Amino acid sequence: MLTLDGFYDLHIHSAPAPFKRIGDSADIARWCAEAGMAGIVIKSHFESTISKVHHARIAVREQFPHFKVFPSIALNTGVGGVNPGAVELALQQGAKVVWLPTLDAANHARVFGASGTYGFKGMTLTSKRKRVPAVYSITDANGKLTGEAKEVIELVIAYDAILATGHVSKEEILAAADFAFAAGAKRVVITHPELATPKLDVPTMVQLAKAGAYMEFCAVNLLPTFYCLSLEGLMEAMAAVTPERTILSSDGGQPFNPRPPEAIRIVVQSLHEKGVALETIRTICIENQKLLLGL
Repeated sequence: MLTLDGFYDLHIHSAPAPFKRIGDSADIARWCAEAGMAGIVIKSHFESTISKVHHARIAVREQFPHFKVFPSIALNTGVGGVNPGAVELALQQGAKVVWLPTLDAANHARVFGASGTYGFKGMTLTSKRKRVPAVYSITDANGKLTGEAKEVIELVIAYDAILATGHVSKEEILAAADFAFAAGAKRVVITHPELATPKLDVPTMVQLAKAGAYMEFCAVNLLPTFYCLSLEGLMEAMAAVTPERTILSSDGGQPFNPRPPEAIRIVVQSLHEKGVALETIRTICIENQKLLLGL
């Protein structure tokens, strides 16, 4: 059985959150450290994870002093949407990843029928508000990046953080990537290109990888509830974009999925059983993450 020694997971959800989670940030950090992993990024659709990560670090630092936990921010309603001010405050406090809108992206609402839902009860926000929730796009009516989106991207570059594309559309991803790379970005991650948001085709993935982006495939998307990618499909996409432009994350934390380290282990073990070399697994689970995190 493969171990997870030295692995990183750049995409984990934790409690507290409006959606039920399998554990809080300290629980998840402990599980990952016990599995031999080197570090994780805690994500939330609802707030920056600065405070969550602060307390998780305190909880694990005595037993696992070298284990790294990084915070992030996703640009949804809870932080004011595509809000450069919130982004800079998070970056100044150590956020390593800035996600473009996710649950509240206009594209997410188009795909799933509304913002704040994945189409089933366990992952649908409730509200007592009378107003229709806001949705966010990073482009205007002409398909051009908004001023706020450009400022966010410039801040991510200035603070040497990772720009992740969230749940925005293919067209928005291409616009953001073009602007980011022209501005000198080196750390751009295309968030779960296999998911219904954004459901990128392989030629588009290859186009983005050649420009310098990393494709982030997520383990839970090979599992029953979120299933949208076969193991063979993952192997074909990896081969097309190359392992050097691939990272594997869990996107875990839901109670109907395995604990994040086990979700990762299931997928890498399956890849290896299908013939993927250990060197390739190391590239997509350790080396590329270290480059992105600046380690």
